[in-house]
Amino acid sequence: MSYAIVILATVGATGFLVLREYRQDLSERMETSLRNQLVCLADLVDGTRPGLEPATVMRRAHEVAAATGRRITVIAADGSVIADSDADADGMENHGARPEVREAIRSGFGVDRRRSATIGRELLYVAHAPGATEAPRDVVRIAVALESIDKDQAAVARLILAGAGLASILALVVGAFIVRRVSYPLDRMRRVVNALGAGDYAARVSLPKTGARRDELGEMASALNRLGFDLSQRVSELTAGQERLRAMVAGMIEGVVAVDEDDRITFSNYAARRMLHLDSTAPGFEPSKRSKLRLWEQVKIAGLDALLATARRSDSAAQCELELSSTDEDAVVRAQAHRFQDGDSVGVVVVLEDVSEIRRLERIRRDFVANVSHELKTPLTSIRGYVETLLDGAIDDDDYNVRFLEKIESNVLRLNHLVTDLLSLARIEAEAGFLNLRPVDLHAVVEEAIRRHEQTAKLRGQTLRADSCSGSVRVFADQEALTQVIDNLIDNGLKYTPDDREIVVRVQRNGKLAILEVEDSGVGIPVEDQARIFERFYRVDKARSRAVGGTGLGLSIVKHLAQAMDGSVELKSQPGKGSIFRVKLKLVE
Repeated sequence: MSYAIVILATVGATGFLVLREYRQDLSERMETSLRNQLVCLADLVDGTRPGLEPATVMRRAHEVAAATGRRITVIAADGSVIADSDADADGMENHGARPEVREAIRSGFGVDRRRSATIGRELLYVAHAPGATEAPRDVVRIAVALESIDKDQAAVARLILAGAGLASILALVVGAFIVRRVSYPLDRMRRVVNALGAGDYAARVSLPKTGARRDELGEMASALNRLGFDLSQRVSELTAGQERLRAMVAGMIEGVVAVDEDDRITFSNYAARRMLHLDSTAPGFEPSKRSKLRLWEQVKIAGLDALLATARRSDSAAQCELELSSTDEDAVVRAQAHRFQDGDSVGVVVVLEDVSEIRRLERIRRDFVANVSHELKTPLTSIRGYVETLLDGAIDDDDYNVRFLEKIESNVLRLNHLVTDLLSLARIEAEAGFLNLRPVDLHAVVEEAIRRHEQTAKLRGQTLRADSCSGSVRVFADQEALTQVIDNLIDNGLKYTPDDREIVVRVQRNGKLAILEVEDSGVGIPVEDQARIFERFYRVDKARSRAVGGTGLGLSIVKHLAQAMDGSVELKSQPGKGSIFRVKLKLVE
């Protein structure tokens, strides 16, 4: 639209200037023509010519006027009108004051444009006073109506207007084509730039024959398309990198939590939410985005605020261990906090490592060392005491020497049993896949074990029997390991079942599993001890365990052997009613 206004204004101004110049040129040519005609009419007022009467002058003026179509006026030197081709000279007023008359008398020629008072029309007056300027001179004046000039000017104006109109239309058409050829690519490029700025990196400049253009717009479009392609590639790479990083962080077993300067959660992975028990359903909480909730509003952990404050002040990582309490059990996490710059604010990212299992294993190791030391020290102390007594002379005392030697033998056997169990347990834990798993008849192994322990049960007044299902029950197991499992469970039942009670060994099928159960009617195991009953050296009643000769390793060996045979062991016990140890193994199909 703007270019059309410019074109029309330019054409209009040009037409106006041309028309004005034409009018001025037409007036000058008309004035020159009238001057020439006046020179030819000089004889009308030439006083040197004899017989030039007023009547003759009048007649000659009318003849010239009729021939030229001009108004001819002859004026005497005193201003009186001698003759006029268009009016009665006697009724006309004195013309001595007319500008053109005064100028003609003064310089020979005079020109003026005005409305005639006599005929009431706009006229161009040109006057000429021939002769010497010193003597009074008559003046001949010729007048032409300006209407003729206006008509000529109107005709030219129509031609100019028609030409300007055609030129304007042509200019508008050509301009529209040129503007469209320029503005359309520019508008398309503007849209593409806006799209790229808004994140639409697939936007491209697709113009007709864009590829064929070799001008600046074509080069600009090509450059913009290359820029869009490069941006798309770079953003794709950055997005892929961010997704990989997000997937790696989300899949880490370590917890990761990021907070801003106001402690609002900006990111948390699943491990962190699990460790800290973050409620992802809380209003305003978004795990992978900036949350409206502050970390301390979701987590009540002693030392966490101090850790964040220390990290913000320090250039290095701040570390501490945090104790987390839950309804199930207490957990310990090692926390490392690092500060990072997030624009004008300082955020903190916290990496959490669950060390509960490590602490549990350390506690087990400490307990193991203490238990082993105690288990070894007790019989060794007893052996040392009896040996010193024998060396002090009791060896010659027939009433005590044999009994002391029997005590030494009993403690040696106990030490041997303990060392054997320790070596077995160490071998089971260290040698993964050491067992030779093959089909084994579970009935046969159970019957053989009952025969081995049957005499011990009878001596204690206990009943040991099998309660097995009919048919063959074959399992994938190592026969020696399976025998040790059954022996340990039966031996455990015999030790902790009072006299005159029953121990039952059952074999059952359950789907693709074989179920081996050893049920006693002993003292049972308290609920608080059941979770740790399979730990090494763990005893419910330590005094009773030592009295019956237990090492505290039998059930731990059972658990590890069952797992090594791709099985499991469970406990079901009620204090005062007895216990059921259940081993599950895979059946041979």
